[in-house]
This record gives sequence, structure tokens and C-alpha cells, in this order.
Amino acid sequence: MRYLALGLSMVLFTSVLVYAQHDMCPMRGHKEGPGGVCPLEFLDNLTPDQKTKIEDIRIETQKTIIPIKGQIELKQIDLQKEMKNDRPDKDRILKIAQDIHQLEWQIKKAQIEEKIKIHSLLTPEQREELKMPKHK
Repeated sequence: MRYLALGLSMVLFTSVLVYAQHDMCPMRGHKEGPGGVCPLEFLDNLTPDQKTKIEDIRIETQKTIIPIKGQIELKQIDLQKEMKNDRPDKDRILKIAQDIHQLEWQIKKAQIEEKIKIHSLLTPEQREELKMPKHK
């Protein structure tokens, strides 16, 4: 039982770390480029209004995600505490794991909504330009 609980804890911890890193660009899952710049910034023809709106969208997403990450960390502490018990409560462990999963989904949903909002601000030409590899 203890090994099962330890294994579950390791899997959950790893998945949370993946979600906790918000270094993915909001467009097409690109990693950020040099200096933390998303490929979106490489678009030559973003208008000042588009830049402002994109920044606002990103800030609002971060304001949504940061408290959720805090909740995940608190749940991880609860999970670790339960796992260290002499007799870990399987039902409690699974409930905490389910809670963490639900919080991770909220982060993923916010990231998807961010991508959709940003995508809707771009012109068809800008969207096409993002699809093409660009080296600067």
C-alpha cells in the first residue's frame, strides 16, 4: 500500500510541475523564445492596440492561474502529509489527487481560453505568419 501511495504521489507531483510551468506561448504551444519572448512577439505587424490587448489577456490569465497554483501547492502538502501516515487513507489520497487534477484542469482551461482570445485578435495574415518558422 505504501509503495502505491508513494508512486501516486510521484506521478501527481510530476504532473503538477508540468502545469506549474507557464512558459508556454499562448499560441500553438510554442516554447518561449530567447529572453522569454513568445513567437507572437516576432510578428512584425502587430498594432499597438493588439499588443496592449494581448498583454491585458496575458495578465488576466496569470491573475487566474496564480491562485490556483497556490491551491495545488496546499493540496500537495495535504497529500504528502497523508502519504507519511503509518496507515495512509486510500480514499483521502484519491480525493486529494482528484482535487489536484481538477485544479490542473482549471489552469489548462485558462490557458486554452487565453489562446483563443489572442487568436481572435489576430488578422488572418498574422495567424498565417505565426504558422511559418521565423528566425531572427
